[in-house]
Amino acid sequence: MSKNRFYTLLLIPEKTSTVRKILLPSWVLRGSMIAGAFVLILSTIMVFDYWYVMSEIGENKDLKTENRKLKQQVQVFKNKMSTIESTLDRIKTFSTRLKVITNIETGNSAGFPSILDKSSQSQNLLEKIPENIPDASLNIGGNIGENKAIPLATLAGNLSDNSAFQKEFDDLNLKTGQLNQECLLMEQTLQDQYELLTDQKAFLSALPTRKPAMGYYTSGFGVRKSPYSGREKMHEGLDIANHLGTGVRAPADGVVSFADIKPGYGQTLVLDHGYGLETWYAHARKILVKKGQKIKRGDPVALLGNTGRSTGPHLHYEVHVHGTPVDPLSYILEN
Repeated sequence: MSKNRFYTLLLIPEKTSTVRKILLPSWVLRGSMIAGAFVLILSTIMVFDYWYVMSEIGENKDLKTENRKLKQQVQVFKNKMSTIESTLDRIKTFSTRLKVITNIETGNSAGFPSILDKSSQSQNLLEKIPENIPDASLNIGGNIGENKAIPLATLAGNLSDNSAFQKEFDDLNLKTGQLNQECLLMEQTLQDQYELLTDQKAFLSALPTRKPAMGYYTSGFGVRKSPYSGREKMHEGLDIANHLGTGVRAPADGVVSFADIKPGYGQTLVLDHGYGLETWYAHARKILVKKGQKIKRGDPVALLGNTGRSTGPHLHYEVHVHGTPVDPLSYILEN
């Protein structure tokens, strides 16, 4: 059977009677069909390729969003670590102050090894976190169909790595929170101890433990015969005899609350040491300080004299506790 060499295409108009006839060679028709099939296949490939690229772009956006969140969490974590380091610095400062107050020699400079060890562990964990988390982005360029995107298997691996990183970060964040709470608790404990020791130091500094003047004890605290009336009378202080002008020094830290003349006492000085403690110095030749002046233990405050009702040069020294005279020898630690 012979093959058709031509095909006839009839064009029949709607309103005119003229019919057009077009002869098409068979090879043209076959070529057109082949070309149409090729274009259809190519279009299908391009559509699927475009869908594939767009789907990976969506996954890449998800990765970028997740990485951005991780970066923010890392920054929050770094801020927490900075806060902990500041807390540890304050703890070290308190530790140094406590050592100074209690005269403890520097043996263990760390002071709190468990806290510092945990801080080192957290720092090591922090170093494992990358400074900049890379964006698992897709590189798409050229015309549609020129796909430079990373494989889906690699994307899945990155997502898995980020999940593992997130779990490690959550664990680290939990440990950091616990460490921060422990540091704050330790800081509060040290603060309480520091305030207690500071108060105790101030109290010890306020105790009149020093002999106020050099000389001999001529009369002690208690009932004695009055050198003027001969009758028994309570002697509320301690008499220390020496040459006129002998220096009188403060036996403890305090503030001058009185510096003037008292009847019978002559030139009189009163030091308020706080905690209800006062010391009195009578018969002074000269007072060297003024009312309201702060005094440290050992500071010169007066000169021994013979003013007021006195039988000779001496210092009449009294210690009052909440207004009640007590034996000064109970406080003096010197011989």
